[in-house]
Amino acid sequence: MNQRLTRKEIKRDEFATAVGRGVEYAESHARTLTLAIGAAIAVALLAFLAYALLGSRSEKSSEALAHAMKVYNAPINATGAKPDDPKEPSFADQGARRARAKQLFEEVRDDYGSTDAADIAGLYLAQIALAEGQPDRARELWAEFVDDHGDHILASEARVNLIHLDRQQGKGEELAQRLKAMLEEEEPALPKDVILNELAVTLEQLNRKEEAVQAYQRILDEFPQSVYRATAQQKVTTLDPSRSLPGGAGPGGPLPIFPGGS
Repeated sequence: MNQRLTRKEIKRDEFATAVGRGVEYAESHARTLTLAIGAAIAVALLAFLAYALLGSRSEKSSEALAHAMKVYNAPINATGAKPDDPKEPSFADQGARRARAKQLFEEVRDDYGSTDAADIAGLYLAQIALAEGQPDRARELWAEFVDDHGDHILASEARVNLIHLDRQQGKGEELAQRLKAMLEEEEPALPKDVILNELAVTLEQLNRKEEAVQAYQRILDEFPQSVYRATAQQKVTTLDPSRSLPGGAGPGGPLPIFPGGS
């Protein structure tokens, strides 16, 4: 008999040996393997339950936010207020409405942290803080949203609110320089017509009328479809009647600030 084995026979023998060893291992470690499989199933089950829980949590957080927003925008009814009406709440005065809305938004933040609903609730709490004379708290909440959700559509609203707050707090010179720097960026955090409008308003507040007119004029020249066009044309006419204006004013107005800012 030929004692030399071919390569195919050697591989076949190795395979058989490996299978045999595998069977022996399985027989001697049956309990360990069973536990390992059980653990894998448990992990998969936990992952599924976590996914389901997160989905349920997200839905509940959205419902809680929607209710808080309904209260925030509820009508004032001095003689027939129904603050506890779940469908059509109303309040005797703005103070009562704001206090209840604040409570509900804070509950959304406390109960559903790390959700979009909680972060949006923070934007409303910022507006409430400003109304209550707490501008530093408002700034903190708006800045927090911008830091965490820089690309979110509401981040632009928060950025504009921060600009308005800077103006209100007498930071016009610093703000003007920052806005000018933003205009030089290839991809600024805000649309350029928004930046130009905020720059023009800031310069006007600083009594630098000529520079303000230049900023308003850029809106007219570079952004004919801007919602700021009508305002810009009116401002240019008022601040510098001698300046020649292109075309008629188009429809539009200032960008609405979230939520109810000015």
